[in-house]
Amino acid sequence: MFNAGDIVKVLIPNVANSGYDYRLTAPAELGSFVRVNVMARSYIGVVFGVGDSGLPPEKIKNTTDVFAAHLSVADLQWIQKMSEWTLMTPGAVLRLIVNVPDAFSPPRQEQLYEYNFNTSARMTSARQAVADAFASNDNDSMSASDIQNIAHVSGAVVRTMIQHGILIPRNVRICDADFSQYKYHDTGVVCLNTEQAAAANEIGTSIAHGGFSVFLLDGITGSGKTQVYFDAAWRAYSRGASVLLMMPEIALTAQFMSRYEHRFGAPPVVWHSNLTASRRRQIWRGVLRGEIRMVVGTRSALFLPWQNLGLIVVDEEHDTSYKQEDMGNYHARDMAVLRAKIAGFPIVLASATPSAETLQNVSDGKYRRLRLVSRFGGATLPTIETIDMRQNRPESYSVDGDSDDAPRRSGYLSPILCDAIRQTLGDGHQVMLFINRRGFAPIVQCKQCGWVAQCPDCSVGMTYHKQMGKLMCHICGRAAPMPSKCPDCGNEVSCRGAGLEKIQEEISAKFPSARTALVSSDTISSRQALERLVHKMESGDIDIIIGTQILAKGHHFPNLTLVGAVDADMGLFGTDFRAAEHTFQQLFQVAGRAGRGDAPGRVLLQTYQPEHPVLQAICSSNRDAFMESDMNARRAAGMPPYGQLIAIIVESQKEQVLQKFCSDMAACAPVADGVKIMGPIIAQVYQIRNWYRMRFLVAGGARAMLQPLVARWMAKLRVPANVRVKIDVNPQNFS
Repeated sequence: MFNAGDIVKVLIPNVANSGYDYRLTAPAELGSFVRVNVMARSYIGVVFGVGDSGLPPEKIKNTTDVFAAHLSVADLQWIQKMSEWTLMTPGAVLRLIVNVPDAFSPPRQEQLYEYNFNTSARMTSARQAVADAFASNDNDSMSASDIQNIAHVSGAVVRTMIQHGILIPRNVRICDADFSQYKYHDTGVVCLNTEQAAAANEIGTSIAHGGFSVFLLDGITGSGKTQVYFDAAWRAYSRGASVLLMMPEIALTAQFMSRYEHRFGAPPVVWHSNLTASRRRQIWRGVLRGEIRMVVGTRSALFLPWQNLGLIVVDEEHDTSYKQEDMGNYHARDMAVLRAKIAGFPIVLASATPSAETLQNVSDGKYRRLRLVSRFGGATLPTIETIDMRQNRPESYSVDGDSDDAPRRSGYLSPILCDAIRQTLGDGHQVMLFINRRGFAPIVQCKQCGWVAQCPDCSVGMTYHKQMGKLMCHICGRAAPMPSKCPDCGNEVSCRGAGLEKIQEEISAKFPSARTALVSSDTISSRQALERLVHKMESGDIDIIIGTQILAKGHHFPNLTLVGAVDADMGLFGTDFRAAEHTFQQLFQVAGRAGRGDAPGRVLLQTYQPEHPVLQAICSSNRDAFMESDMNARRAAGMPPYGQLIAIIVESQKEQVLQKFCSDMAACAPVADGVKIMGPIIAQVYQIRNWYRMRFLVAGGARAMLQPLVARWMAKLRVPANVRVKIDVNPQNFS
């Protein structure tokens, strides 16, 4: 306990600090929230320890406020350990926690708007996005800035909707919400089968005894993992602990919310990226005060100011969306395990396709595996087959509007897959086609002079999106008109390769009576848009659904019996050493959407390499043998989880400055036994948003102390103002 007048170190949520000294104006605990001024700017920080700057007392500023709320000592230790592991500053880690600017400010008056659902105004795509934004926030009133940020529309759209009476002004004072409705009870509506009960009891025993433990809930798709971790959540919650159920954002579906409310008797408190500023404030303060003790959220929910956190569940623990690459580089799954270890409580990692790192921890005895090997309710696994595209060439097709002498268009669907689609539709069942490529065509090129449509801000080609009639950069989002002629020579341009829009064109030509729907980040801009599509699938209004990896995330369509992977080879041959693992996970998860109801399922994988080990493993459902083979190859190469990697990405808007700084970095690179520093090399994507990029890669054995070595290296450097350096421990992205 510190007294008024004591000098303490205050950590502020700023990337450039590890704490500054201040004089307390009131008593405070270690971890207490305080308000301080830094360079005339107000920050909410935390008391991080005893002051140690050595400054004369007269030069030390006073805190402006001391709050009763505080983080625990375990939380402070977690901040420090996370900083040491990720090489983010402690202040950068705190910024992930103190991410609600007005959390300690009194409620303020501002102009809010309600959505007029009775309007007869024409609904454009932008207006529908606004309607979805309100629906995603339980139709609460929103400010104009919230509407723009959540719906991703311009201020002009909002102003026009106000003028037409679609948005109705309403003056209210933002105040803390009443969370009394989020009091949960055991509804007793779920009867676990023998496998589920055994897994639930083992987790429950650990919760009852207390202490740190990690469980891998390893269950095939459709085996009922959710009900097992719901049981664990209730056991922890009923003992007075707080519970975090963490999952990829796209998995926050109405299906999941309904199952949650059915199990616990009340809807979940949901934390995700599209909350309004006021709702974020309400939930953050509710968690801090202990009024909210169970949250369903994305990776950022890990950084809420939890009180008495007693269980974390990481659903789909293998999912790459848990890796954050914007506000610092960290893996939320790994940081969740670290938080549980420091605070001493259990954590459950759930997946049908666990990551190599998690499986290695099971093999080393650090994690305990609980297996679910049968589908819940008696459903059977689908049969999975490959289609050798070398022997089964797709048939060409024509579309309405083509002239009689126009050449037929090249197809991408084999006769075998088309026959299976025809039979499935004839049986009254639904079809899913998977291709993990947005738009219509990934390459727009002139066959005469070789011109290729490229993004002027990024060193990547632009993809043609036929429905929008535009070229799109999938790195920076820049849009440009589709040229009618080559801008260099004036000849015709052609579209090469296939995206999901082209597959829809082929389906419409070959199955004209089938009702189709596209699912990608272009067509599904909100959870509400996804829910509308899910409802149409459940009600039978869609015959064939065509989509990207969004389709792989936990959807349950009982009448879906056929899944076709249009290009199963797509992810196999990248530069990432995890390419085989990620392809297996993606295809296995997509395959798991088939046959979840009474009718058996069938999965067809179109490939030019049916003998590839990944595809053979999927067809034989032999995940463990494949992962063992893949991990043996990594062991031989010293790649994670048998080695460590740290990527250092250096960026500048001036190539000469970038090259000079990278040369200086290389000149003072450290030398250590068992450590190899590679680079600098030009990044795979050399230019992003007009910033040029080069990379270093630091590699070492599983026990190498890479972080201290890199920290000492960085401390030798003076980074110019026009250079950015990003450090990524155990990188997932090598572009």
